[in-house]
Amino acid sequence: MRVVIVSGKRGEGKTTFLIKCVEELQRRNRALFGFYAENVKTPVGSEGYRIIKVGTGESLLLCQRDHPISGNLRLADFWFDERAIASGEQWLREGFVAENPIFILDEAGKFELDGHVWDNSIKQLLQLETGTLVITVRDRFLTRVMEKYQLDKANSMVTDDLLFTVELVDKIERG
Repeated sequence: MRVVIVSGKRGEGKTTFLIKCVEELQRRNRALFGFYAENVKTPVGSEGYRIIKVGTGESLLLCQRDHPISGNLRLADFWFDERAIASGEQWLREGFVAENPIFILDEAGKFELDGHVWDNSIKQLLQLETGTLVITVRDRFLTRVMEKYQLDKANSMVTDDLLFTVELVDKIERG
């Protein structure tokens, strides 16, 4: 498994950059699996995150701040919907049987470092022999994420240049 890490600060444009990469890869008819996340205001007015399935646009409320939702898992000041986590994991697993799949996972950070949310999915993906994982990571967690998942220059590429280029998509596509 090859890993491409898109790194940057909160609100700097990691997800926007990721979406542009996904759109270009879809234009090239590549087999994409996984999701990206968007920050949303929830019905009760609190901050939350919604995951959007690559390819279909299906979306689920993943978590919200300071307000319980069904299937509750509380991590820090967020309440996660365990059903949304299970769906995100399934969206990734759909690519396990594909030839040279590209997996999209937005994002890994504190919760994964503590063994929650997408931690198991990342571990499973890294055991695959083929494919590419494109993952976003806040720069403040980058070193720890790379250490935890044993990522280095031999098996991963890190970009913090969030200016979209076709050349980067070429690198992702080549795996």
